[in-house]
Amino acid sequence: MATNSQISIFIVDDDKMLGKALKNEIEKTFPKLNPVITTFESGEECEKALGSKPNLAIVDFHLDSKIKNAMDGVKTIDMIKKHSPNTEVIMFTSEEKADIAVKAMHHGAHDYIVKNEFMFRKLNMSILQCLKLKELKTEVSKSRNRVFILLFIVVAIIGAVIALQLWAPDLMHKIDGK
Repeated sequence: MATNSQISIFIVDDDKMLGKALKNEIEKTFPKLNPVITTFESGEECEKALGSKPNLAIVDFHLDSKIKNAMDGVKTIDMIKKHSPNTEVIMFTSEEKADIAVKAMHHGAHDYIVKNEFMFRKLNMSILQCLKLKELKTEVSKSRNRVFILLFIVVAIIGAVIALQLWAPDLMHKIDGK
């Protein structure tokens, strides 16, 4: 995993203290990644900053303690994925319900973490998985581009040989030595 570049992380949680605790934990655990962490208390606040396309977003499910009728975590995931499809999202919530976890995953969350005594350990593992996944996706994309370039070169060579056979058949016979 590359350690010489910054990663951008958005934390969306209406509990300001927990947001700060998450930020501190990530900075302490991943200092070599040089994380740039921005916290938001609602999905609506986060939406205004999505032009910067974060690498990772950690989103709480319930985001309505400060702003009534605020979008929930699943709608926030949808909004993040719409504006920044390559952002990996981790749902982080006190709800230990399978239906919410499944819903979050169906909407594009990479992981679902319940707030409990093991949350920081699970969060750190999930962040590592997300970063590794992003690295693998980048490598696959680069490999795919190389394959397309090689395929283009092979097709161009085949096309040139066919063109020479059609328009200069005598030249092809001279090359073959006939």
